[in-house]
Amino acid sequence: MAVIGLLLVAAGAVAALAVERLVKNAPGPGTDTAAAATATFGPAASPLASAEAVASTAPATSPSPATSPSPAAPVLEAEMPRAVNGVTLTTESALNATSLGNAPNGRALGAAVTNLGKKPGDLEIADAFDQSGSLALSILGFRLPGTDPAKLRSVVLDAWLSVTSPGITSTNVSLSGTPSTKVSYGDGGPDQYAFVHRDSVFIIVTADQSLAASAVAAMAVVSPSPSGG
Repeated sequence: MAVIGLLLVAAGAVAALAVERLVKNAPGPGTDTAAAATATFGPAASPLASAEAVASTAPATSPSPATSPSPAAPVLEAEMPRAVNGVTLTTESALNATSLGNAPNGRALGAAVTNLGKKPGDLEIADAFDQSGSLALSILGFRLPGTDPAKLRSVVLDAWLSVTSPGITSTNVSLSGTPSTKVSYGDGGPDQYAFVHRDSVFIIVTADQSLAASAVAAMAVVSPSPSGG
């Protein structure tokens, strides 16, 4: 769902609310993000927080035109596909590993980021999803400026996806020619496909590997951001 622009005087409050809702509602490993979002926010909602609810209820404080807030992670959002199989995706972003919640995997990711010599607040996070719910796929991205994406990939696999935990299986697969790690949790839920794209790490969540391959192919044709940040 597109983030509706708010008056500049409300931008700070909106950002704070977005992070608060992200902390409470972000899905963890093995979670169907589309289903989790529907359960939390209603149909066609994003796994990441949206300020739309605030925009629809906040009283007007000025006749000035509304201004759309800038993305929290513009470079990472720019690396996301615009559409998959003809279905347009909505993209949102946030900063800080702690925005993923207080669950152990979120805290572990923050600790791992610190171990890489960065601060949890340096971690950029973005997701892309079909707000209509017709596409059984969502994409989660991680970017840590100044860090080798291969090292970040290892952190995401170990800390966020818990690939070394008993019962979790990981296999090497190719998605449209891109080396990827398929992570399965044995619970009947969708698989998670982790891979490096440009300077970031992405996770595609879907039960359909061919759909994951289509998403990777769509990412390959996205023009790179003019600034690497």
